[in-house]
Amino acid sequence: MVRVLAVLCLAPSLGACYNYESLHRSDLAPSTYLAVTLTDSGSTELMRYLGPEVKTVRGRLVSAGQGGFRVSVDEVESRRGDVLHWRGETVSLPGDFVGRIDVRHVSHGKTVLLLATSMLGFALASRAFGPGSFGGGSSSGPPPVSR
Repeated sequence: MVRVLAVLCLAPSLGACYNYESLHRSDLAPSTYLAVTLTDSGSTELMRYLGPEVKTVRGRLVSAGQGGFRVSVDEVESRRGDVLHWRGETVSLPGDFVGRIDVRHVSHGKTVLLLATSMLGFALASRAFGPGSFGGGSSSGPPPVSR
């Protein structure tokens, strides 16, 4: 029972689901997690920095100004759907090359659904395999060694 309560308490911190919403450029604040969709010309012009055919740049906003944006990049997505993970390198995205900006928000409904489904799976597994199947074991120690 203690393990079940521990899982219930820790489950929300293990993950969440997100939605992206369009945002006006004037509403941007530093450290906001963004998905920046590039224009076709932006994808072409930034190819030497981001890679070929990049459609979307995801990461945290470092700064925004009249000339564009500086983003600490987590990943880029190509027009074919390939996703390449980055390590937070900062890239400048000129405003003329930005087609759309979306900001990431936690989706409470999806997160609750994920949590409920996970807990149902945990409960079904516990019922199917018994309470000792999650590493309960005996506390008597290792078996004796014969000589």
